[in-house]
Amino acid sequence: MGKRKLLALGCTAVMACTALFGGTITAHAESTGSHLNAALYWFGGSLDPHADWDGWTTCRAGVTETLVTVNENYEIVPLLSDTWEQTDDCTWKMHIRDGVTFQNGKPVDGEAVKKSFERAMEIQDRAVTAAKIDSIEADGQYVIFTTTEPFGAFLANISEPMYSVIDVDADTDNASAPVATGPYMVTDFEVNTSIELEKYDGYWNGAPEIDTITVKNIEDDSTRGMALQSGEMDIVQRVAWTDIPTFENDDRFDVYDTQGARIRILVFNFNNPVLQDLNVRKAIMECIDYDSLTAVLGSGVSRSGVPYPASAPYGYDELDKQAYDAEDAKACLEEAGYADSDGNGYVEKDGEELVLTITYDNTGYTTMLEAVQDMAKQVGIHLELKLMDSISDAEENRDYDILATNWQVLSTGDPQWFLDSLYKTSCNYSDYSNAELDEVIEQLAQTFDLDGREALTIEAEKILLSDVASIYLVGENNFVVANNKVQNVIPYPIDYYFIDNGLSIGE
Repeated sequence: MGKRKLLALGCTAVMACTALFGGTITAHAESTGSHLNAALYWFGGSLDPHADWDGWTTCRAGVTETLVTVNENYEIVPLLSDTWEQTDDCTWKMHIRDGVTFQNGKPVDGEAVKKSFERAMEIQDRAVTAAKIDSIEADGQYVIFTTTEPFGAFLANISEPMYSVIDVDADTDNASAPVATGPYMVTDFEVNTSIELEKYDGYWNGAPEIDTITVKNIEDDSTRGMALQSGEMDIVQRVAWTDIPTFENDDRFDVYDTQGARIRILVFNFNNPVLQDLNVRKAIMECIDYDSLTAVLGSGVSRSGVPYPASAPYGYDELDKQAYDAEDAKACLEEAGYADSDGNGYVEKDGEELVLTITYDNTGYTTMLEAVQDMAKQVGIHLELKLMDSISDAEENRDYDILATNWQVLSTGDPQWFLDSLYKTSCNYSDYSNAELDEVIEQLAQTFDLDGREALTIEAEKILLSDVASIYLVGENNFVVANNKVQNVIPYPIDYYFIDNGLSIGE
């Protein structure tokens, strides 16, 4: 029988663990010509880590690295930078560890890091706003960042892969072959299809044991699983939740999982007059039987009902989670002026039936949303489902009632990013606005001590839950499935970590 391995170790890759304890890993055994076939569920449009969200691909592929990373407890730990100090509220002095080289052999120093950050900030505004960087100076192996204002999330936010350090002076096309610091370097790239990797023998934390890796882009969960079963793939990130028992019961495979930081969310469009009514939002929230929904979706998800997962220190057990209450949902609709006057099973107001459309672009969400649709019908809410190739235009144009999407709510191991992006006034695509929440978010930005940040985050969550700003359906577990020859596999809570120098292939 195949093995399912629920690991507590999350975001600490072998390289990060070693960095944390201040050592280095000795080089692996002599090359054996080993090759690994791996599959991701998404590729960015290029391999330029500073463009769009493409750094998530290069990070997953083990090509690029950031100055710091995040461990399994959502704590910031060293990576390319081994030590740092905050010299005042707006200044961070970071030492670049000795012995780090780019994949062309060039040493990495403060100036190289400075150039890389400046390039990222030139290419996209997100790299400017995410860390609130005002200026950067280099001094030998040190790089000094000055922020525009005190910002408690600075250190966490520079762990985001868009801040990956690359050699900007290298004579290469960064879109197809960036020269970075990771254990694997790119030898070929086919857009939306595949990445060919070769191990970097000069990797600062010990050369990988696997010589070459082919990374394929297989977006459909079931297709990715079939590729693993057929032997086309050796290891894949995610499979369809319905396929998990198949792999668990097959002794050729091992299933690894951990509670992730990705939450499936229903996002309201606050430009819609119907959804501006708290009673309507509350009725939609309370018509959902979250425990039944989790049971329907199986072992691939966990109960949510709050903005952050239970694995994070942000009040999961103490908060009043969004919960099923069909009778109160009906009472909320009545309070909002809705009633089923014509007896067709759906409520209406002023002659207009309450019809709302859930827009989504993930085919894997269909079963979940059909269940939500049926639950809503039980209290008289008419939900329609609209599957699109992409919801990007709907977001940009505010052309939706409700979006079914997902967020990596702790993508930097810190809560600030999610709150800033989805809920801060004038910063979000749902046009949600709450002055009290804005004040808490601002206080969070200026708070550096962890206890204070945790308390403010829980305060922000309470406001969001009271306001029914969104509906937090389920949390996604992070699954990695591999044939049983692949060893040293770590499933990371933050899902842009995948391939590292610790992977190996046994007999």
